[in-house]
Amino acid sequence: MKKITVILMWFVALILPSGLSGQNKKEFSWMKTQDSLTLFQETGNGGRQVVWQFNYFPDRRTFFHPVFSPDGTLLTAEAPKDHPWHLGLWFCWKYINGLNYWEYSGDSKLAVSEGKTDLQQIRISTRRDGSGLIKLEIIYHPWDSADSVVMKETRTIRAAAPEADGSYSLDFEHKFTAVTDLLLERTPPQTSPGGVTWGGYAGLSVRFDQKLSDPNYFSSELDSMVSGTRTGWVAANLKNGKGKTVQMVILENISNTRYPTPWYCINRPAEKFWYYNAAILYHEGLKMKKGETLTLGYKVLVPASPLTRTEIADRLLP
Repeated sequence: MKKITVILMWFVALILPSGLSGQNKKEFSWMKTQDSLTLFQETGNGGRQVVWQFNYFPDRRTFFHPVFSPDGTLLTAEAPKDHPWHLGLWFCWKYINGLNYWEYSGDSKLAVSEGKTDLQQIRISTRRDGSGLIKLEIIYHPWDSADSVVMKETRTIRAAAPEADGSYSLDFEHKFTAVTDLLLERTPPQTSPGGVTWGGYAGLSVRFDQKLSDPNYFSSELDSMVSGTRTGWVAANLKNGKGKTVQMVILENISNTRYPTPWYCINRPAEKFWYYNAAILYHEGLKMKKGETLTLGYKVLVPASPLTRTEIADRLLP
């Protein structure tokens, strides 16, 4: 099994003693294992609730799961039977120079694809207020040829300190460098010649838990998103088992290539299949010359109660 270099910079002990955060403020604690980092919110009487967990298993792409709303509703799904390569909240390209880096080409338990998103190093720092920083060094290469690197990435994830009501955000910055000439591609969507209904996706994605229901994807312009539509952000409202609306919002950085990005949204009640993606390649692939760089940025919001359009617009990234 591959060994990943892990560098930890802890600002507090894993479990915080009570009272450190001050009266009327929520307290948080961290748990670190060899392949995951988990943020907990202290609930009193020795209890604690997971806020989110970041996973970096050897030989698998990294991802967030579980991700919870502040009221304790599970939002994400990991490896559902219909699409075992769907991993909660995650980033992945589809095709790089013709190889599939997204779907599994062999035994799904081994998570083997034609191309490999290969984590080399991870640096983690955390603070007692629930904020943290995760920095990843990643290489992309054919699965069976680690020496044939085609692209490198530095990924920075900033977790903001949760707000008083438990709302929180995650900021993603991806810096890609082409080691050789590249073509980043997707399966053509139905709006393209020869396209299919399941085409168009690649990039930052969320697969929602199958116990949620009635998803509604909306933007600043549309009450119900249509795949392929360009917009700077998309919110997903879903109902939990108690009928309460929970929400996740993805906003993209306005400096991103192809801003505003097309989006790809799935609502299939018969399959309990709820998913959406900031689909930078939806309308066409992207070429990169050797040595060229590409930077993408996103903010993921998980509010305690659904945000309005105006409240979301106030969070737009510079």
